[in-house]
Amino acid sequence: MCPAGSETRISGIVYDPAGKTPLYNVRVFIPSVPLPPIPTGVPAPNPSTNRCGAGRTCDSEVVNPIVATLSDSKGLFELKGPKVAPGRNVPLVIQVGKWRRAIVIPEVKACENTKVDRADTRLPKNGSEGDMPQIALTTGCDALECLLLGIGIDATEFEAGNTGPSKHVHMFKGASTAPGVVNGKTMPLADTLWSEPSTMQPFDIAMLSCECDEFAPGGSGAPNKPAGMRTMQDYTNWGGRVFGTHYHYSWMKYNDGWKNGILDFSGLGTSATTFPINTSFPKGQALSDWLVEVGASSTPGQITFELGLLRESHRGALTGSPAREWIGKGTTARYISFNTPSDVPTNAQCGRFVFSDIHSTTSAATNFPSSCSALSKAQLSLEYMFFDLSSCVQDETKPPEPPK
Repeated sequence: MCPAGSETRISGIVYDPAGKTPLYNVRVFIPSVPLPPIPTGVPAPNPSTNRCGAGRTCDSEVVNPIVATLSDSKGLFELKGPKVAPGRNVPLVIQVGKWRRAIVIPEVKACENTKVDRADTRLPKNGSEGDMPQIALTTGCDALECLLLGIGIDATEFEAGNTGPSKHVHMFKGASTAPGVVNGKTMPLADTLWSEPSTMQPFDIAMLSCECDEFAPGGSGAPNKPAGMRTMQDYTNWGGRVFGTHYHYSWMKYNDGWKNGILDFSGLGTSATTFPINTSFPKGQALSDWLVEVGASSTPGQITFELGLLRESHRGALTGSPAREWIGKGTTARYISFNTPSDVPTNAQCGRFVFSDIHSTTSAATNFPSSCSALSKAQLSLEYMFFDLSSCVQDETKPPEPPK
């Protein structure tokens, strides 16, 4: 029994692996059972539909937590209520998708707020600190590898190709002048990644750096390799998560399953550098609040990008498209996302595609990791979308809910 006005609480701020940037919509909970292992890769599809099975809206489910909450747009979380009991060696789990870190709080004191240190509330930066998704990354004239390094993933987690789950970022050389060597080893070509669904299936997330032209299979730079288009659609329909920049609009433009209903390829553009944030849905409002919180936006509801990150091919969502615009509007949209399979209700969707018409960097990483620099404030918006990519697929008209 606590005195009036006090209760037993646990609070803190969730951070990215670097321990610098607070994160939104991360699950924080006290487990009731031992944590099950998190499987790697995308499960085999339903053989009759070639799509994900029912109920797979989350990459990794939370099983019967004692008490759970979500971090807000400032990264803050607070566990409270009658189920938060005082005691020693209290387990606490921080998780979004297949990012998971489990810690032990030495003591939770009765009728007090136990604040967890920020060193313990960041996501893992390597496999020894917790669970991480398996990420396939293709290089190009953009450098998404620098984004991942900037959010705090250890450089030792990057490797050329895929030798198994001991590493977590597996690099493939895109069709560009970017170097194809990492940690002294030559990367396999990106074409080998999407050659067939089985080569993508071991990965939870695919990060596709702009390749300076339409080199995605079937595009103007690679017109005779349309099979990869079906691979990408199968991968996302099975539950895969994809993050592509700039010329990776080709996956929508030349894909028979997507080209007629996702993006507008009318070719219109703008010279603007400041764009509105779509605050008409809960996670869009959270993005606006979060950008102000981390210093990436000085005006709520808008963001300005440095000119070097912007490219000419503006692609908004078509009228009636299943895609959602996050930054910009119509033909000036800069960030869009859509859930997959795109032609079924939300409760039957399990995959996700995020498209950014903004480069993560102004040029390729000529000598990874030494040529990467700290993330700019504008680049932080990509970090928000990257971690949102791992979150549960949901009805975006509703706010996220903590696990029960």
